[in-house]
Amino acid sequence: MHRINATSGGWNQSEGLVFLEQTPAPFVFITAADTDIQTLATAVPRLPKTFPALRVANLLQLQQQISIDSYAEQVLELAQVIILRLLGGRSYWAYGLEVVQEIVQRNSTSLIVIPGDDALDLQLISQSTVPLGTVNQVWQYFREGGVENIINALKFVADNCLLTSFHPSPPQPIPRVGLYRGDWGLGTGDKEDNEDNRNNQIPIPNRQSPIPDPQS
Repeated sequence: MHRINATSGGWNQSEGLVFLEQTPAPFVFITAADTDIQTLATAVPRLPKTFPALRVANLLQLQQQISIDSYAEQVLELAQVIILRLLGGRSYWAYGLEVVQEIVQRNSTSLIVIPGDDALDLQLISQSTVPLGTVNQVWQYFREGGVENIINALKFVADNCLLTSFHPSPPQPIPRVGLYRGDWGLGTGDKEDNEDNRNNQIPIPNRQSPIPDPQS
């Protein structure tokens, strides 16, 4: 476990410290997005009663190294699955990611790291310990957004990492604009996008394609 060396004089590390106090749980989700936290607050009560306990951590409360170390020791060390959603790439939370990786390597924890936006970041997602196909599916759920997609994302992760049997639906597209054009239905207004909707495919308008496998 990382520990910051104490130095005499200079900056007092205890000033302005924020410690995130939570009890351990099999699932831990870490994000800086208020929309993620709000959606999860609605989604979690709708999960099956048999679903593993979940903790949601606001990344903004885990900015100081001492705070990260404390949370890692109290919560992350006992987690079975950690989902980390980062906006700004690996460098945004470099120390925290390093601490998480040490825990994952030591405890064989399942780690899923996804971007906090629609921009593909292979360097970031490659920090995950689960197959890229699984990471991509989780990312698709969160890219589409909405309570139902988040519920299904959590079930999907549980099935793949904890061997549960929730069998969630695939990510469902949520219209960004809602422009109606005859029999095209709801969507971005782009004909190709709405053809995808008719074929029950996941439309990704003006966004990156699914994660390529760097080994292929």
